[in-house]
Amino acid sequence: MLKYIPRHKLKVVPQCLNVTAITTYLNDPYVKEALHIKAGLPDWEICSTDVLTNYKRIYETVKEQYLKMLATYSYRILVYNGDVDMACNFLGDEWFVESLDLEEQVQRRPWLYNDGTDQIAGFVKEFAQLAFATIKGAGHMAPQDKRKACQQLINNFIFKLPY
Repeated sequence: MLKYIPRHKLKVVPQCLNVTAITTYLNDPYVKEALHIKAGLPDWEICSTDVLTNYKRIYETVKEQYLKMLATYSYRILVYNGDVDMACNFLGDEWFVESLDLEEQVQRRPWLYNDGTDQIAGFVKEFAQLAFATIKGAGHMAPQDKRKACQQLINNFIFKLPY
């Protein structure tokens, strides 16, 4: 028999996450002012039930926005996922990246985390202005799960170093 749970008692934040520091920081009045958050708005929550229940999808896909950024502004983009992410699995993002029909410059290959042992940290596929990478063993909060590997991935992207 299913038990009815009132909506206001549902929690969307997984209990395994400690979000105290980020919640405190983003709700600090000085931070809110610096981010131009209007007074009177609700406090920030990592997973807001209000946002979840009231969100109205505007776009079915952001493909057009990606293509515009790549063509108009010549941005470089890094798309990455933990390979055990149960919320946004890497296959969907890889399919999305492939749907952009960009010229592949480097085929899918392992990238290494250099902690002195050169461990395989995931896989990467490179295009002219975009890289798609996975982080081995990381879930939805990849930088929380694999902090050092993610830091190296992002640093390599920012400083245009090989993966």
